[in-house]
Amino acid sequence: MTPNVDVRAFMYHDVRDMKDTAFKTRLGLKSFLSTLQFKNQLKYITERYEIISAYDLPSVSRGKYAILTFDDGLKDHYNVASLLADMNITGAFFIPSNAIKNRKVIQSHKIQFILASLPEKEVVTKIFEGLKCAKEERKYLWDKFSTSKWKDNWWTKEMVFTTNILRLHKNRDEITNELFKEYVEQDEAFFCEDFYLKEHQIKDMVSAGMDIGGHGHLSEPLTSLNQEDDVSSSIKFIRKFHNKDVIYSYPNGDYNKETIKVMNKYNCKFAFTTKHGDIRTNSRDLELPRHDAPRSLPL
Repeated sequence: MTPNVDVRAFMYHDVRDMKDTAFKTRLGLKSFLSTLQFKNQLKYITERYEIISAYDLPSVSRGKYAILTFDDGLKDHYNVASLLADMNITGAFFIPSNAIKNRKVIQSHKIQFILASLPEKEVVTKIFEGLKCAKEERKYLWDKFSTSKWKDNWWTKEMVFTTNILRLHKNRDEITNELFKEYVEQDEAFFCEDFYLKEHQIKDMVSAGMDIGGHGHLSEPLTSLNQEDDVSSSIKFIRKFHNKDVIYSYPNGDYNKETIKVMNKYNCKFAFTTKHGDIRTNSRDLELPRHDAPRSLPL
């Protein structure tokens, strides 16, 4: 990029109306938008920025630009893509291959829907019951997992604890799956039908001019996985839809030096993090910052 270029990448997840979900508590969180709220933000952005594709980054000159990114391969994004296409705008949609291909719910989504299905304090109690731990161990686990690493955290202690322990504890999969089946939905594939994109919809989105990128195979923090296996599976799936250079969004914003090596090995062009900030001339192509749109733009 040439000097004095101002590029802001905005990060979105759910864009869905309350009437279209049985989990209103979840959509009431600050991370998610209604269709009207998204349209209002889109109006705000288009009045102040020229929206570009991620692939345009090397060629932009002086000006104010925005890139719209959408994580998690959600069913909502099919309607979002249609809205953008009608406005002749490109968005970058990052796809978790296991959720789309094998109809498996992403771990972080299971946690979100568990929290949306029960009172938060009850979720904590159920977790402790599942772990079968003594009172002393409960205090240790609470102290360890109830503290947020984010300076601008707005979650309750119970939300932080639930999210952390169900991501990091050695028995996380067993407990999360049991709670999801009991309180959310027993049939993951059935649940996915109303939550994630289908392959034919992704093809439609590409035909409409949208950019499609990787968001991991399991869409779990890469540093906790065999990174090359997960990334290679993800990229192989994305190749079904286009032959452009690979773009990527790190699941949960998690990456390290090994991640960068893997991305270079598979010729990834650009990769987005969850670090807050603008894309500058000296920004590293595989460590691009973004702004959380629902929290950084007026509704």
